[in-house]
Amino acid sequence: MGIFPRASLLVLAAAPVPAKPNPKAAAQASKAALALVDQFVIPAYRNLVQTTEAQEKTWAAFAAKRETGDFSSLRAAYNATADSWANAQFIKTGPITLFLRYDRFAYWPEARNATSRALEQLLTSANPKDLQPDSLAHDSVAGQGLTALERLLYEGDDPAGLLKKPGKDGAWRTQVGLGIARNLAVISRDVLKDWTAPDGVRAAIASNKGWKNLFADAPEAARLLLTDLVVGFKLMHDVKLLPVLGANAAAAKPKSAEAWRSGRSQRDLKLNLAAAQGMTKALADVTTPAHRGKIDGLLANAAKAIDAMPADLGEAAADPKRRARVDAARAAIKAAQTEIANTLPGDVGVTLGFNSLDGD
Repeated sequence: MGIFPRASLLVLAAAPVPAKPNPKAAAQASKAALALVDQFVIPAYRNLVQTTEAQEKTWAAFAAKRETGDFSSLRAAYNATADSWANAQFIKTGPITLFLRYDRFAYWPEARNATSRALEQLLTSANPKDLQPDSLAHDSVAGQGLTALERLLYEGDDPAGLLKKPGKDGAWRTQVGLGIARNLAVISRDVLKDWTAPDGVRAAIASNKGWKNLFADAPEAARLLLTDLVVGFKLMHDVKLLPVLGANAAAAKPKSAEAWRSGRSQRDLKLNLAAAQGMTKALADVTTPAHRGKIDGLLANAAKAIDAMPADLGEAAADPKRRARVDAARAAIKAAQTEIANTLPGDVGVTLGFNSLDGD
């Protein structure tokens, strides 16, 4: 399970083990890894902790005065958390990969409407033990993350009314939302702790050591993080746009768009692109000025193309009059990915797994 299609984007499983870099390249890669961690990864997870904790408090406040509670505050807290996740979504290296945390935080794309089925099981169980983080850790990944919260807050004609409904049904539905919000905060804190603890990932990279068999040393950590960046572009291009676009307007699939219920599809892409800009900025000291300038230009072009894309990108993909703007964003994202994949590995002093570079 996971956010990437199994056949095309499981990069690391198929990637050959690279040859050990020479000392100069290893030093360059180690410097890059630490820069990425300090300037992008840890700040991204700190922000995720802040928004998930705020979201949990918002649900708790709503639950305390449910029938008169501020439903709009729940949506605002969800969107703040989803913003933070879009900023961290590229990161597949490190503790987020342990215990299915990545999928448990946001299971998308989902298989066979798995989120609705898993959420329905929670809604009908009425067992408080099912909402405890240690229970959710062993349950279906589809029913415990942002994708499940989106259903509670945006699906149906009157999601607010269902949460505020007098009696046990409304009360339990609210407890399910609170339980999911609490679980997201727990996952975020655990991931940040694993990065920042004295024996955590950051310390291992700074000491050029491995961490929990996820990487052997700092250069390998750099390779994995840079692969995350390249595969992040494939996420935007191959997963968030290509299936939505289809071969033509008649074959477009609007409901394949990420977070289409909450209207976040374009916004998530904008934040993903901003995250990519943040990651490349962290590598400024190890990249050549020429490469940096070209990458900055291509990223700026991609940002403009995404800004010009309709907010309802799924519906726009099916509209012959607006479809071109969605496809223009797709092409701009692909151009940036190609340049980054071709130039940054050499600058950083690493090689990427071949599956991070192949195909459209």
